[in-house]
Amino acid sequence: MRTPTKAAVVVATTAFLIPVFSSPAFAADDTPILLGTNTSAAAAADVLTDLAVAGGQVYSSYGDYDANTGPVDLNSLNVTTGALTKQLTLNSEELKALRVIDGKVYAADVDPKAAWTANVGYATNAGGSWTYNAATPFQHVFDIAKSGSEIFLAGSIVNPDPAAYGPTPDLAVIKKSSDGGKTWSITKARSSASGSSAYDRYYWLANVGGKIAAIAEVRDASGNTNRVLDVYSGGRWSTIDLGRLFSLAHRHEPTKYEVLGSRIILSDSNTTGYIDLNAKGKTGGVQMSNLPASFASRDITVHNGVVYSVGNWFAGTGIDMTKNVVFATRDGANWAQVATPAVIPATTYWDHNGEMIPDYGMYTSIAVDGATMYLGGDDAKVYKVSAPVVP
Repeated sequence: MRTPTKAAVVVATTAFLIPVFSSPAFAADDTPILLGTNTSAAAAADVLTDLAVAGGQVYSSYGDYDANTGPVDLNSLNVTTGALTKQLTLNSEELKALRVIDGKVYAADVDPKAAWTANVGYATNAGGSWTYNAATPFQHVFDIAKSGSEIFLAGSIVNPDPAAYGPTPDLAVIKKSSDGGKTWSITKARSSASGSSAYDRYYWLANVGGKIAAIAEVRDASGNTNRVLDVYSGGRWSTIDLGRLFSLAHRHEPTKYEVLGSRIILSDSNTTGYIDLNAKGKTGGVQMSNLPASFASRDITVHNGVVYSVGNWFAGTGIDMTKNVVFATRDGANWAQVATPAVIPATTYWDHNGEMIPDYGMYTSIAVDGATMYLGGDDAKVYKVSAPVVP
């Protein structure tokens, strides 16, 4: 599900009980400076769902595959001047996760505006210029990863061979290329044993020390959600039972995971934790973090051994958009609040019983590069501020 562009109601913050965290002093009044606007996202009235910094550019993603919009532009802003460059236009409804691999950027084509059996894939500048690789048939391509010379794509496809994969019409699949993205084959496929297969998908991929990990969102014959993590290593697939915390890995947003050492950090709304591939089958292999249920994570990023999460405080059934906060962790379990970036200035107002209330925006994506933290907003703008000190 997508984050709404604007929340319907903003309530007075005095009615909220905001948890207090023990953390070092930080500048609560830091005001992010506008770097620039993703004009394509602004024209579509979309939020910025992910940021990536590479080659002196800040890339941002947007779109709405629930609303069947598009095409979408892959735009970037110069980190110094804020000048916008349209790198590529994709005949797609949405871009989500932007992956920086070996200094190059990869963007999976979440919902191509093409037939479900057409060759589609991803955009990248790995070859020196921006190109689109119409790689192989997919319905949705949610994420991309590399391990050595092998490239992996995750998503869903129309079942190409019921004799090999069973009668279900759709499959959650991971495809692999060993020749630089020229030819592709299904390396892992799963499908539901009950109900519709229309939402059988692999939503994310994680490269953990050269191992590729993912979990398929499928159901067994009793309708129970899959609890097995698939891990590719040395040319073979194995599985890890995630136990009672299996739901931690079920994320519809590939932007909501990062890798920290041997740990896959996953965060979605008010649930955050990690899966440690080095502790599989042992106590501590799957853990929840200390982030409170009242914190709504919007996006996470990793930089120099630190994972950052930007979001807002939940308050009753709503969200206080005037309380943007950033948490950080060095181990995936213990997070500290490290910044409270000032809210995006209100440019519109709504009438609440005759009182005009400012319609504040919220930060929906984050990236950190060196001493600078970049924040993407639901106003399609990118802001920058000094990166916070992390304990």
